[in-house]
Amino acid sequence: MGQEMFGMATTSQLLASALGLLLCVQLCRGTGELRLVNGGSRCAGRVEVKHEGQWGTVCSYDFDWDVRGASVVCRQLGCGTMARASPYMPFGAGAGRIWLQPFFCRGTETALHNCPHFGWGQHYCDHNWDVGVTCSDAVELRLVNGGGPCAGRVEVKLRGQWGTVSDDRWEMEDAEVVCQQLGCGSAKSAHGSTRFGKGSGPIHLALVDCRGDESAVWECTVQGWGPYTGRHDWDVGVVCQGFVRLVGGDSACLGRVEVRQGRAWATLCEAHVDLNTAHVICKELGCGAALAITGAARFGAGAGPIWDGGFECAGNESLLSACARRLPHGQGCTHASDAGVICSPYTGFRLVNGSTECTGRVELEARGTWGSLCDAGWDMPDAQVLCHHLGCGFAASVPRGGYFGTGSGPLWRDTFHCSGTESHLGECPATALGTPACSLGHTAAVNCSGGAEPLRLVDGESRCDGRLEVALGGAWGRVLPQQWDVSSASVVCRQLRCGTVQKAYAAPVLQPGSSPLGLSGLRCTGTEACLAQCNATLHSTMPPGHTEEAVVVCSGSRRVRLASGPGRCAGRVEVYVQGTWSQVCEDAWDLWDATVVCRQLGCGEALAVPGSAHYGRGSGPVWLGTGRCSGAEATLWDCPAPAPVLALGQRGCKQGAGAAAVCSELTVLRLAGSSGCTGRLEVFYNGTWGSVCANGTSPATAAVVCQQLGCGATGRLASAPATTQGSGPAWLAWVQCELGTDSLWHCPSAPWHLQPCDSPGDTHITCDGDPGGTRVTPTPARATGCPDGTACTGAHRSPAGGAGAMPVPTILCIVLGTLLCLALGALAMQAWRAMARHRGPGRAGDTISEAVYEELDYTLTPEYQEVPSGSGSPSEGSATKLPYYTSDSVEVSSPATAADTPALPRHGPPDGYDDAAAVLHPGEAASPGSSNGDVSEVAVLEAGSRPSLSHPELPGATTDAPASAPQDMGYDDVGVSGPGTSL
Repeated sequence: MGQEMFGMATTSQLLASALGLLLCVQLCRGTGELRLVNGGSRCAGRVEVKHEGQWGTVCSYDFDWDVRGASVVCRQLGCGTMARASPYMPFGAGAGRIWLQPFFCRGTETALHNCPHFGWGQHYCDHNWDVGVTCSDAVELRLVNGGGPCAGRVEVKLRGQWGTVSDDRWEMEDAEVVCQQLGCGSAKSAHGSTRFGKGSGPIHLALVDCRGDESAVWECTVQGWGPYTGRHDWDVGVVCQGFVRLVGGDSACLGRVEVRQGRAWATLCEAHVDLNTAHVICKELGCGAALAITGAARFGAGAGPIWDGGFECAGNESLLSACARRLPHGQGCTHASDAGVICSPYTGFRLVNGSTECTGRVELEARGTWGSLCDAGWDMPDAQVLCHHLGCGFAASVPRGGYFGTGSGPLWRDTFHCSGTESHLGECPATALGTPACSLGHTAAVNCSGGAEPLRLVDGESRCDGRLEVALGGAWGRVLPQQWDVSSASVVCRQLRCGTVQKAYAAPVLQPGSSPLGLSGLRCTGTEACLAQCNATLHSTMPPGHTEEAVVVCSGSRRVRLASGPGRCAGRVEVYVQGTWSQVCEDAWDLWDATVVCRQLGCGEALAVPGSAHYGRGSGPVWLGTGRCSGAEATLWDCPAPAPVLALGQRGCKQGAGAAAVCSELTVLRLAGSSGCTGRLEVFYNGTWGSVCANGTSPATAAVVCQQLGCGATGRLASAPATTQGSGPAWLAWVQCELGTDSLWHCPSAPWHLQPCDSPGDTHITCDGDPGGTRVTPTPARATGCPDGTACTGAHRSPAGGAGAMPVPTILCIVLGTLLCLALGALAMQAWRAMARHRGPGRAGDTISEAVYEELDYTLTPEYQEVPSGSGSPSEGSATKLPYYTSDSVEVSSPATAADTPALPRHGPPDGYDDAAAVLHPGEAASPGSSNGDVSEVAVLEAGSRPSLSHPELPGATTDAPASAPQDMGYDDVGVSGPGTSL
């Protein structure tokens, strides 16, 4: 018994000793040095520790080496959080000593050797189990090939090399993590195939599964960590909503500023947005330079939350989310002070192929591509703005016909509408949709005077108003307002070619200390040619305590705009006069005044003058300087000012300051369907909603339309349902948008024209998102001139009379014209009957015995009808031609050519000319043996229908079938024919 007990005690002691050796926690410490090798950076690689002056590896079995041990390594190295814990020698097997085999780390240790281990140099694994770690600071994430930092193919940087992410089940939860990690807001769409092209490097991550709330994509469940070599057929991509967006404008580059706050969009206070912040916003959205910061009156007030605080940007950040946050200060903001930003849609301008940098062919950069500008719409005001923007003085001439060559890049068809006083060409409204194709070799060019003026006006609405700065020793200096008066300001306006001085005053310094140099005591007589001829005192350093600076407003700064409307060509009339935006009194405002405004803005003709309630009342002062235009004036400033109301107790503006205008060039976009994000593509033009033909519409057009309507980032062209044929005109065809275009209005197309659609019919689009409420989509209106369906009418006023009055000469002309038309009609009927009697009784019965007239009520869309000539037999040019496109430029104008008339094009773009079918007399083309009693076919285009063509079928001739059946085009067929004639 004793021996057994002794044996048991001995065995227990041996087991305890062995267990102690296996599970002891060593208290001895090494030097504490740690490194990661073979991982491409100091924050990724094989784990090695230094003990007794020698480096060795760390090995561990896979069930022991997990996130806790790897987190200790990343924390010890200051490399952020753990991204990947890797056993099985992921970075290669080490050589020499194995110093540690840690186990059961808690994750809170300050160093790896503080974890339990078997002792320095004591281990039960070999180099095949050397462990590795990838920390978050060694991993980078980006999106490429998407046109911006918040859309594209997902790529991860591991071991110093970029690679793709491959997944055949990439979902929105995965995309959400990527977008949030990049500071791009929430995900709009997830693309599990090669939407953004195939990658060319290694595949770094494979089969990623996220919940959607992880802070980084490598915190998700990743089945495969690369690098791998293989096919890139499943490279994934994402489109993020972005952290910031601009809404309420007609493109993605201007509108009210909204930032992502959780799952909602929040507005920013105007006081919290400076020019540096605006530049970062524009850069993030893929736009050009920031042109202006506006208030809520320009793009409307928001309705959601308001961002608490602001951003401190240096201006060189690529994303707004990378800027430092500014804590809120002062009183809270309301939606009445929401900020807006206007960015240039163009990222660069230059003159090339000239003898100097200030002469040459005009080239623009858009979406990262340089191209020449077509000269079809290029004029002297546009050239003035470009020369000033490039620091090249003023435009001396505008050569035509590709004077400086044609270039090798794309030819932009954008048409600018500059007044000539804008500071930047991007400030000018520009359109490409509906502009004619550019003639070969006709590129825009300009010869600038060369050399910038040594003075400028800044912080104003244009280059002709603002704070005066002068060039002093290579830097810009401000002018102190001592002795500053109208005489000195007039010299400034004259030198800048900005007209006459309107106002000269002193304004508080906006940024104290921003300009070390300055002038004071500026004294001019007013007759000097330039400011250098005036007397002034130069300060190498600005005097301490100066609080004001000189400001001038020249007449060239006067501008007009239409605010709070669905586009730049409709809205409340506002004028910039005396350095302030003002509303216009509507007491004497009518269609003649609106005609001048529309012409001045390059918006076509005036269609209507809505009442003040239509676009709301503004908040600025009231301008009483117009209301008696004749309609022929070039600008609103040329109209005679109405006599002011001076009666005691009576205001100068009785009806209020809500004058408005709707112009024919107003273009509004919508998808006519149940949701607003799916349906037939329609545009509002010339006062009427019309569709867009599907023939020639590029697939990228769908994405551009969807983004512009706030219906997601992507969309697709859909087949036209047989029952959804549009009833209005077809305005456009061959719309060729490209990916990345910010607005449909910047896409090239066939010219604006009533045109028949080919067999595909109308363009139908299905967007991938839901209505976001970021764009205004008006409801239909018929014959009102307003796209939102409300009462929107206005009467012309005679230039000499009061509102609504019509002069006697006009009335006499109308009466005499009516009598003349009646007389001509009676003579034509008599001639017709005489001809019928002349043919004899056998043929008299075959003639038309009664004329049928149909009155069409089609106010805003042109009417088309066949009008017989005075002789009674149709001749060439006797009918109003219906416009359509043919592929070989053949015009049918007589029976001899009708047999060769081609069908409408199905593959080629339209040539842009009109065509008409000739109408034959019922008896003139009769052939023997033909039956009597047939009726000739007369096509009548009713109000609201789209124009189409049916070619006459002559005896013995064969013609092509019409592209679309008449019943599909929405018009009536009434037959009247003679023997042997079939039309």
